[in-house]
Amino acid sequence: MTLTILTLTAAYALVVSFLAYLVLLSRLHWVFKGLATAATIALIPLTFDAVGELRGMPSDGPIPPSFRMLWAEIVEPNQLQGESGRVFLWLQQLDSDNYPVGQPRAYQLPYSEDLRIKINEVMGDIAAGEDIQGTVDVEETLPEATAEALAQEIEGEISDGQPTGSASVGQRFYMFDPSVLTFGTAPAPVTPEKPQ
Repeated sequence: MTLTILTLTAAYALVVSFLAYLVLLSRLHWVFKGLATAATIALIPLTFDAVGELRGMPSDGPIPPSFRMLWAEIVEPNQLQGESGRVFLWLQQLDSDNYPVGQPRAYQLPYSEDLRIKINEVMGDIAAGEDIQGTVDVEETLPEATAEALAQEIEGEISDGQPTGSASVGQRFYMFDPSVLTFGTAPAPVTPEKPQ
């Protein structure tokens, strides 16, 4: 992660120095200066999304397709304060041989009653000392609907979740269907056969 942060910092310094040179010192036509400035501004949202994974907060992006569940916290909806509720998961991504990949990561999902029931059952198993593996059926995560229908559905859910009918600035939404999430006892990692 430190390498990623240093790379982003160096990239920003390089872009800003080129832009400063183009705008202040070069004798280029004003059209080229305007295009360079517009391109730099267009990269800001892309960088915001990339830095979102480094910000130290729970990720609001998709959870890994295979993971070991370490712990969870459920924040139930509060109608009085206009909070829609969240489910926070602490997960360790697994590869195809059930070996951990990278460091554990916190994720947040929107609250739903189905998800709450699943997580409560799994938390009982974890408290009993079991290792729990979760999987997400990635083939079922995308519903068969048009982009316009999906946008209208998301807009309706956002307006229902916020008392003012609008989302907070900079808040990203990841819609999650709990039916694609399954839990079970974590199998042992696949080990290579010993040479004869």
